[in-house]
Amino acid sequence: MVWLLSLVVSVALMSVYYLWSTRTFPALGRRRRAVIIVLGTMFVGQLVTRWTVRHWHVGNVLQTVLIFVLVTLAFAALPVAAMHGIASLGERIFRRLRLDAPVHESAMGRRQMGEAAGGMALIGATGSMLGWGAMRGRHAFERVELPVRIAGLPRALDGYVIAQISDIHAGSYVGQRELDEGLELVRAARPDLVVVTGDLVDFDPSFAPFVARKLAALAPRDGLFACLGNHDYYSGAGEILRAIRAAGISVLVNEGRVVRPADGGGFALLGVDDVWGSRYGGPGPNLDRALSEVPEELPRILLSHQPPTVQRWQGKVALQLSGHTHGGQINPGFRPADFFLPYVAGLYRVGGTMLYVNRGFGTVGPPSRICAPPEITRIVLVSA
Repeated sequence: MVWLLSLVVSVALMSVYYLWSTRTFPALGRRRRAVIIVLGTMFVGQLVTRWTVRHWHVGNVLQTVLIFVLVTLAFAALPVAAMHGIASLGERIFRRLRLDAPVHESAMGRRQMGEAAGGMALIGATGSMLGWGAMRGRHAFERVELPVRIAGLPRALDGYVIAQISDIHAGSYVGQRELDEGLELVRAARPDLVVVTGDLVDFDPSFAPFVARKLAALAPRDGLFACLGNHDYYSGAGEILRAIRAAGISVLVNEGRVVRPADGGGFALLGVDDVWGSRYGGPGPNLDRALSEVPEELPRILLSHQPPTVQRWQGKVALQLSGHTHGGQINPGFRPADFFLPYVAGLYRVGGTMLYVNRGFGTVGPPSRICAPPEITRIVLVSA
């Protein structure tokens, strides 16, 4: 269904720009086949380069350029289509008022020039917005404070601090600078425990040791824990697991650990495999297996990369920490992800479980963030 929806949207997008360009620019109107070839090449090209980046880790610059162009066109498509429709309607009304008299060539030229200028301005404004998101928005890290009441949490652990990082996507656009910017906020949070809810790398597993070293240097008192995300599987989960675990970070794949057992029994920290893991040779998420490794009476906090998994086990855990959505990543005055995803960013209550969705650290597709700043979450546990 996802690929079908993507195809329908892409065809609609290309149709908008085909109609606008060929009816607005006379030179393009005489070269309709060339317009179709250019638009089709952009669409097919981003599919091809996405495949080469995922499987061969090459073509990233070309992929980024194509994605930037297509995302710019996508966000500008609706106002361009509306403008073109209004201009076409106005032309018809004008002709009727003139009793079907022929329209002077100069009048038609003015309409075309106005529509061309308006369309280019819309596309330029959208491109500028994405450019700001690339230059500034993706570096505007925020630390979110989140107090959470956990039933059964020992009094000795009241005020316990967990720092959540998600969706680092280390690669061409998340390197030394971005990691240092975000991890500085983690250090300032003075966490007892650090958790990473998936997608440590983007597509290239060679970045995993670098990320692992940076994370391990945080050295919180009770250690670092992680779960796998879909991009970790795209990159090669085996290689990612080896690199992360070699740095002393515990990766929970359908596993559970007891944190601070000496403090009134502590709490259970659980981690499940990514929901798409089974497509790439992984076990897939299995909460019951993770629960079997911890005492039944302990309060439970779960790491699960994709938020909708909460619907599988609502009520079985007190708190689920997730990422994956990037908070929509590009939100030009509204959040398009709300039309497709049930949980995008922030705190939700699902049955008897609290779900927190972190906006993430890095980016996917265009390396840009608009009204969805990268996030470090400082979670303060409160005994209830």
